[in-house]
Amino acid sequence: MSRNIYDIDPAGNVLCTYIGDSQESLRAQRTKIPPLHALLHAFLPAGYPHSVTPDYLAYQTYDSLQAFFSSITSLLANRAVLEGLGVGDASSSPTGALILKIAGDTISRVATILFAHRLGTAIEPECKFFRFLADLLNDGAQLLDLLTPAMMPYYGPKLGVIVGAGVLRSWCGVAANASKASLSAHFVAQRGNNLAELNAKEASQETVVSLLGMLVGSLVVKVVQDRQVVWGLMVGLLGVHLLMNYWGVRSVRCRTLNRQRATMVVREWLEKGRVLGPEEVSRRESILQLRGIGWGWGWTWFGRMASKSGEYTGTCEFGTYGDVKALAGWKGGYHSYEFETDGYFMGICHRGGNFRMTIALKEEEEEEEEEEEEEEQGKRMSSRASANSSLEAWFDAVSHAYHFDSALEDGLESHYENEVPLLGYTSEEQKGTVFAALAAAGWDLETNALETRSPVRVRVGDGKKVPIPSEKNLIRQPQVSKKD
Repeated sequence: MSRNIYDIDPAGNVLCTYIGDSQESLRAQRTKIPPLHALLHAFLPAGYPHSVTPDYLAYQTYDSLQAFFSSITSLLANRAVLEGLGVGDASSSPTGALILKIAGDTISRVATILFAHRLGTAIEPECKFFRFLADLLNDGAQLLDLLTPAMMPYYGPKLGVIVGAGVLRSWCGVAANASKASLSAHFVAQRGNNLAELNAKEASQETVVSLLGMLVGSLVVKVVQDRQVVWGLMVGLLGVHLLMNYWGVRSVRCRTLNRQRATMVVREWLEKGRVLGPEEVSRRESILQLRGIGWGWGWTWFGRMASKSGEYTGTCEFGTYGDVKALAGWKGGYHSYEFETDGYFMGICHRGGNFRMTIALKEEEEEEEEEEEEEEQGKRMSSRASANSSLEAWFDAVSHAYHFDSALEDGLESHYENEVPLLGYTSEEQKGTVFAALAAAGWDLETNALETRSPVRVRVGDGKKVPIPSEKNLIRQPQVSKKD
C-alpha cells in the first residue's frame, strides 16, 4: 500500500509531496509558491504567522509607515543642519563647523551614558511608553535642526541648538533600541522562534522602507525650498509619524504585568470580581500615562493609584527599608503608618486628597537543600506568586488604595489591623486563586515588570557574611620567571 510523505515548514505548509514507496516509483511534487508569497518570505519571520504573536503584523505595519515618514523628515532636517553649518556659504569656516560637530557629538555621548544609567532598568517594564517616547525625542531633535539656519550669524545659540538636538537624538537612540529589543522578545515569546532571525527580518523591512522614504524625500527636498513651506510640511509629516507610532505601540498586547497593567487588573477584580486578559488591558492602558504624574517627577508616574470613590489619589513605589521609615516619619500635617508582613514592609502617609506608599520587599529565605527548593518552585510555577514577590506586594498596595475611603474612618492602622472583617481585603487563599486566574488568562507572572530600578531586598536578622578565603585556598596564577 503506497503512502504519501510531505516536507512541511514550521507553519505547517506543504513544501514537497512524495508519492510512492520504492526508489523507482518515488515521485516528488514541489508546491508552487506564488511570487508575492515568495517575496514576503524574505521579510517575514520563518513560520509566520505561527512563529510570532498575533499582534506582530499590526505593529510592524505601523512601524514601517512611521519609518517611511521619518525618512522624509530626516532629509529635510539634515538639509537645514548643513545650511546652518555653512554649506554653500563662502564666508563660513570649515573649522568652525567641525568644532560645532565635535561639541555636539561629545555632549550627546555623555547624555547617552546618563540616560542609560538613570532609566535603563525602566525601559523593559515600560517598553511601550519608551518606544513612543523615542519618536517624540527624535521629532523634537528634528525641529531643533530646522532652527539651525536661523542661528547662522550667532555662534552661541547655534551651538546650543546643535547640542540640544544631539542630546535628544542620543536619548532617542537608547530608548528606541532598548524598547525594540524588549518588543522583539515579546513577539517570539513561547513561540519557539529565533529572536535573531526576527531582528534580521525587521532590519530588512526597515531597509526597504527607508529606501522608499529616501526616494520620496529626495523629491520633496528638491521641490520644497521655501522655509515656511518646509516648516508646515515638517509639522504635518511629524504629526503623521507620531500617529503611526502611537497606533503601533497601542496594538501591542504585552503579557507582563507592569505597574499600570497590574493596577488595572487588580482594581477590576476588586470592583467586579473578574480578571482582565492582555488584549482587553492593552485597549485600556495609557501610553504616555500623563495622568499618573504626581508628587514630583520621577519613577512615581508609573505607579498611580486611587481610592474606590476617586476622592483620594496617590502613588506607590518600591524602595529600601530606610525609605519606608522615612515615609512613615513625615511630619507637617501628614498622617502616616507603617506595617510588616511576611513578605514586605509598607509605609503609608496621607494629607488631604493625596497619599503615598512605599514598599520594601524582604529577601526570600533560602532552602536548606537544593532539592527542596526545586520542589517548592515546581509547586508555585507561574500560577501563584511567592510571599516575597513584587506582584503580591503590589496587589496589597492597590487593595489598600482602593479601600482608602474606609480606612480613614478608623485611621490608617485599619489598613493592616482590620483587614478581612471590616474592609474586605483579600486573603492569601483568594490571592492564590486570583494569580491562578491571571496565569490562565495569559499573563506572564514569572517576569518581574513592576520594579523600574535595580531591585533592593531587606534582610531581616543577622546579616550573612561572605567568608574570606584563607591564603592557602587562594588560587594563584603561576609566575613565569624571565630568563636573561
